[in-house]
Amino acid sequence: MAFTYFTAFTIFALSVHAQGNIPVYPISDFDKATYFSDPYHVRYQDTQGIYISGTTHQYLECDASLQPGCASSSANDYRNDQNLNQTAKSSNATICSSAGIHPFQSVIDGKRSWDAVVTLHVQDNSACDGISGWSVIVHAHPENASAVDLPPTSWIGDKVLVGSFSEDVRANYDGKYFRTPAGQLYLVYQKQNSSKPKRDGVVAWPMDNPTTKALGSEPHILLLPDEDLNSENYVGSDQFKLIETGNIRAINNKFLMAYSVGAFNNQSYKMGVAYSDTFLPAPGEQYRKVMKNNTHHLWGPQGQKEVNYLLQADQNVPDWNYVGDQVKAPGVPTVA
Repeated sequence: MAFTYFTAFTIFALSVHAQGNIPVYPISDFDKATYFSDPYHVRYQDTQGIYISGTTHQYLECDASLQPGCASSSANDYRNDQNLNQTAKSSNATICSSAGIHPFQSVIDGKRSWDAVVTLHVQDNSACDGISGWSVIVHAHPENASAVDLPPTSWIGDKVLVGSFSEDVRANYDGKYFRTPAGQLYLVYQKQNSSKPKRDGVVAWPMDNPTTKALGSEPHILLLPDEDLNSENYVGSDQFKLIETGNIRAINNKFLMAYSVGAFNNQSYKMGVAYSDTFLPAPGEQYRKVMKNNTHHLWGPQGQKEVNYLLQADQNVPDWNYVGDQVKAPGVPTVA
């Protein structure tokens, strides 16, 4: 998926009532025309407040819990170091912009440190014109490495983790670190699984540390689109399906993935939830989507079941978590 297809929707705090009504409340008092792109909950030791980062070069901050109107904003800056810029220049590529600033705190033997994964938009010309080009995932370190109590507010990109400045490879975006309860570190990101038909999904690559992939390892598929689910078509076409974001959290010995499906700038953009008994599913398996009987024949009668989306805005039918009367589309979900 091209870099410019990243999500651009406001993050919301949700209150679900037993009768099925789902009011949606903004967690900020910002102007309605202001969107916070690709929300990502930043977890850290001795949490003193909730920090949400993303493509917007800001944090949303809430003191203790997510509540309507709780968030203030602060800067979350990013720049490339000289070596990264030189590597791109040597490949005749231009780094046009950055997105998806996803901080991660490691705690090893009581010592805390911060790293981040960032997605760069790259073109093979200096004009940075339009949406052409591809994306590259890079590691970033904090400008002030000694400040470990709170998420850093200034990052410096220093190393390519996935993709290349010299080769146009589609997808390769929305990277983030995840450490399992057993201690294994992974880089979770968006990867193209096939080009004809185009299918993008969420994968995880084992890491020795935040800058080094495990020797001889390959990315493992966590979740892909399903050929029998019309709801996953990108703006109605079955030639392109994608599942993206893949924000994961371990809960009660299960692994929960909140994900997005569809076109970010269309009402078809939906929030889904999938789960697994293990972080890496068994060979040939994936995270399991939450399904329900499709008695209303929504999105076409392709199958007897469809995804029971957490929130969706393109099918105004009772009991299918419709919120299209409140937002254009639900956007990217994060797990706090």
